[in-house]
Parts: sequence; structure tokens; C-alpha cells
Amino acid sequence: MRLYLLFLFIYLGLSNISKAQSPSDSDIKWTKPEIEQIWKKRLESFLSKGVIPIIDMESTINDEQSRQLSDSSVIKKMDALGIALIAFDVNQAPPNGSTSGYRWGYHMHQYVISNPDRFILTTNAGVSPNWRNQKSDMIQQTEEHVRTGKYALIGEFEFRHYVSQDECKNQRYDREVDIQLNSQNGHRLFALSSETGIPFLIHNEPEDDRLDVLAEMLAKYPNAKVIQAHFGQIRYPNREKIFSAEYVRNLLTKYPNLYFDISVGEPGRIYECQGQRLLDTVIWESATFGQRDRIKPEYLSIFNDFSDRFVSGMDYGGGGPPLTLFWETRVKNIRLILRDLPEKVQHKIAYQNAWRLLTGKIY
Repeated sequence: MRLYLLFLFIYLGLSNISKAQSPSDSDIKWTKPEIEQIWKKRLESFLSKGVIPIIDMESTINDEQSRQLSDSSVIKKMDALGIALIAFDVNQAPPNGSTSGYRWGYHMHQYVISNPDRFILTTNAGVSPNWRNQKSDMIQQTEEHVRTGKYALIGEFEFRHYVSQDECKNQRYDREVDIQLNSQNGHRLFALSSETGIPFLIHNEPEDDRLDVLAEMLAKYPNAKVIQAHFGQIRYPNREKIFSAEYVRNLLTKYPNLYFDISVGEPGRIYECQGQRLLDTVIWESATFGQRDRIKPEYLSIFNDFSDRFVSGMDYGGGGPPLTLFWETRVKNIRLILRDLPEKVQHKIAYQNAWRLLTGKIY
């Protein structure tokens, strides 16, 4: 009997340790009004100093990368750069030998719990083989987790994704994703946002036929809040002929549930892959050699006329440099985009539109 009690004690102790190391949704204790107050206080801390804060609505972080967030100097770098909040979506958990199917990742929970004023609880990203092969495990778990009311943002979910330049160099062609928005799982994602009011982020390269399907889905799910990543990123112009400022203007006019993030390349950025070599961000003015650091008038007009429909994003992800170096580069680019816009518009795109999507309230 004593031996049995000893084993029981050890088992319960190990269980508690495991739980402490791997917090879950139930460990998120605050209410929606409470977390909104925490976020607002954080935003006000920058505004009171005359700094326009940034809410990053598009970044992905894996378990190993997330350990950087335990370093106080990394956390302080957010303050120095004016980064108020980051919505890190996460990869699935590593194999544990006992779980089959999709393994929901919880590795950002501990940082959200310890720093709720800096990190926004976001679902797992739609990037795993389970998602790419359109199995039901991942989308079903996403539905279950979002319906707990703990998550403020869904995504990023990859539908049409070209390999990055680094992935191309490393021949990571498995990162090429080709899923239609109107697939069964695509419908489930749009329906989930419609049901819950939670916004979601999609990576969907603006190929001509893809934009047609996007319009179809926006019309079918008018209550879904859809953020299309990487505004103005064009890497295969022969497939993306209809994307233009005029086309975007018509799209935004017709579908009030569509948003874009401004996670795009800096002026002069080159995309090179499989014989393709070009400047991949079309919003910048052309120069004799490359591009200059000014937004084309037609895109500047889009930002001004639809200032409620753009959010900031930094696009941290797999294979990225240390967070502090990455943030410096991406914040510089975001502020460069904002520079020539009226101050009121700068505030909207930097954080106010994200606030409205996350809370349903006007800042």
C-alpha cells in the first residue's frame, strides 16, 4: 500500500510539472474586457511618449524560436522599437510518440501568460503537412480551440504559397502550397470566422484565378473578417496580371470584410527562384536602378482612401534571423510605408485597425 501511494504521489507530481511546463487554453484566466484593458494600457504607454505603437498581426514562431522570448533584452527591444503587441501563431507540437494526427502547439501560451501586455493568443498556423494535405484534424482542432473564446486571431493559413528565396536555395519545394480558398477546409475557415467574429489571416498569392475565388468567398461569407497577407507582393507577374491599384480599389469597395496587411518587401528587394529574378513589391516607385523609398501615388491613394482596411505585419517565420535583428529591419519598413501618410492614417494602419479587428471596438 505504501509503495502504491508513493507511485501515485510521484505520478501526480510529474503530472503537475508537465502541466506547468505546457500550459493550455484553460490556463488563460482573463476575461475579454480584462485583456483589452491590458492591451490598451500597453498602447497608451507608447502614445504618451509620442510614439505610434505597432501591432504585428502576422508572425509565426516555432518552439525553438520562442525561447528567445525568455531573454529580457529581447523583450526590451520591443519597447525600443515601438512594438506594442505581436500575434505569434505557432507550429504544431513535436512528435511525442503517443499522439496520432495533428498535435496542437501550445508553446506561446507560457509567454502570453507571463506577458499578456505584449503577446496576443493566436491559433496554430495552417502550414503543417496535415493542413497542406487537407486532412480534417487541424481544421477541426482550430474550430474547437477558437470556440473556447480564448483566441483573438486565427491564422496564418497558407492557401497559395510560393517558396521563399531561402527555401528555394535550400530546395525546400515542399513549402510550395496550392489549396483553393473554396476547398472544404477553406469553407470551414470562413464559416468559423463568420460564426465567432474572430478575424483570420490567409496567405494567398494574388494569381488571377485566386482573386476570382477570393471575391466569391467574400461574397458568400460577408461576416467573415479576412486579412490577406503581403499587400502588393508580386513574384510571378505572368500569373498575377490583374492585380493593380485599380483592381484593389474595386475589391475593397465591393467587399467591406476584406483587409490587407503591409508585410511587404523593402524598396529594391529582389526575389530570385528557379530562373525568376525580379523586384517583388509593386507599391514602391521605380528608379533608374531598382526602386526608391516612396510609395507610388496610386497605392498611396489606396492607403488614404481605405485607411480602415490595412493592418501592420512583420512576417517572422521559419529560418528567420534572431528576433531583435529581424524586428529592426521590419519596423523600419513599416514606418517607411507610414511616413508619407497623414498622421491619422498612420495611427489606423499601425495599431487602430488591428485593435478594431481584435476587439470589435474603435480605438
